[in-house]
Amino acid sequence: MPDFVIKKKEKKEYEQVSCRIESDLLEQVKHIVLDNNLSSVNEFINEALRFSIENLKILEDTDQV
Repeated sequence: MPDFVIKKKEKKEYEQVSCRIESDLLEQVKHIVLDNNLSSVNEFINEALRFSIENLKILEDTDQV
C-alpha cells in the first residue's frame, strides 16, 4: 500500500461572502467547469473576476461604444 503523503500547498487568503448569481448563469459556469475539467467553480469565478478587472475599461459619458 502506498504511503499517505501530505503536500504543503501555497496558502491563499480567502474571505467567504454570499452573493446571488442568476440560475442560468450558474448552470453555464458549472458546465464550463465540468466540460473543461477545471479545479472548481470557485477557482473559475476567481479567475473570471481577475480577468474582468484587469481588462476593465470605463467609458466616459462622451465616449461612444
